[in-house]
This record gives sequence, C-alpha cells and structure tokens, in this order.
Amino acid sequence: PKPLKSKLVNGDWNLEYTTSDSILGKGGFPRVGPIVQRIDTVSLKAENSETVAYFPFGLINVPRKVSAKLDPQSDQLTNVQFERFSIGPVGFDAPDSFKGSLDVTYLDEDLRLTRGDKGNIFVLTRM
Repeated sequence: PKPLKSKLVNGDWNLEYTTSDSILGKGGFPRVGPIVQRIDTVSLKAENSETVAYFPFGLINVPRKVSAKLDPQSDQLTNVQFERFSIGPVGFDAPDSFKGSLDVTYLDEDLRLTRGDKGNIFVLTRM
C-alpha cells in the first residue's frame, strides 16, 4: 500500500485514540467534542482542530487549531512542519523548531493508523 499516494488519506478524520499526552491535553482545560484532522496531499497541508472549555466550569468554549505543511519522504512517511496556531480569533506563527513526522501504517476507507516521530500512536476514523 502507498497511503500518501492514495486519495483515501485526504479529508477529515476524527481522532479516536492516541498515546500522546500533549494532544490529549492532560492537565489542561477540558476538550469539548472531537479532535479533527484534515489532510490534503494535493496542497500538502494538514490542520488539526478542537474546541476547549476555558475558565471555571467550562463557561467559554474556544476553538483551537494548528496548520501544518506536509513534506512526504516516502509513500507512507511525511515530515510535518507546523506553521500557525490559533486560539479563537488570535493566531500566531509556529517556531521553525515545531516539526515532526507521521508514518501512515494502515489506511482504508474508514480507518487510518499513524505513528508519530516520538513513537505515539494515532487511531483515526473518517468523518
């Protein structure tokens, strides 16, 4: 299989499971709803988005997102350079040091399994 060359990888994916503490937001504000990852291998762009409940009792729900540029290294491995972070209406550029890689180890019409450069596992389902 060549997941990064397949049109199946493109579109919106819901993160069902991960071993990444930073993405899970452990110790931070609670998440409201899914973490969504949009992949576009034509434009070589990706975006992760979520909504987080801030302040006491989660009174204010604020969208957060990060956009990234993809740099495929093989048919299943791509480098990821984070470009911009947004919290509500406020956005800022990501430092050049914010980068990683993703290895798409399994892909079908409904399921994508990916391993990050730090060894974290990501299980995503098509939205």
